[in-house]
Amino acid sequence: MGLFDGFKKSSLINKGFKRFNQGKYQEALECYNKAIEINPKHPLLWNNKGNILRKLDKPQEALECFDKALELDPEYVLAWYNKGISLMGLGKHHDALDCYDKALELDPKYVNAWNNKGVALGKLGKNEEAITYYDKALDLDLKFVEAWDNKGIALGNLEKHDDALECFDKALEINLKKEKAWYNKGIVLKKLGKYEKALKCFDKALELDLDFEPAKKAKKEILSSQC
Repeated sequence: MGLFDGFKKSSLINKGFKRFNQGKYQEALECYNKAIEINPKHPLLWNNKGNILRKLDKPQEALECFDKALELDPEYVLAWYNKGISLMGLGKHHDALDCYDKALELDPKYVNAWNNKGVALGKLGKNEEAITYYDKALDLDLKFVEAWDNKGIALGNLEKHDDALECFDKALEINLKKEKAWYNKGIVLKKLGKYEKALKCFDKALELDLDFEPAKKAKKEILSSQC
């Protein structure tokens, strides 16, 4: 690859990254496709293309990109992690666990991989085991909002409602604008029959995201039951 091609590839990567952050996924994809034409043996390009395809709701195509990245670099931690996410999108939670394990083998302090391993276990109905991995994530980062929120969901599934509420409160203490934590807290309060408090949580979630359909549905269920 010549100097000009190197400059062009770098320019396309930067442009693609910018478009990705702007939510212009199709334009970002076009940039990475052109960059891959210049250098098809660069694992980062395949990994980033996979992330774009995931955003475009094409998990199978994304998976093929992550596999290509890992073919070029078997120790590419981020590609193992992203492959796990794509496999979860395809409902292949056991296979996703293998990917997260590989990522953690390469980087034991990869907090997101610990969290996502818990999520995959939760999808398999293994909530107790999932909590141990959320705790591992929190051991590395006590301010990891997603791990607090996910731990709360797992505790709620185990009917440990008071403990679940503590987790959601902790998540919201760190980030009051976490609409999913407000929603999840509302769900637990709804289960406990604390409907007024639940409604306030759903309203807060909708204040942060007007299109948050689960919160709309949960709020409607409470209001309908009170008619």
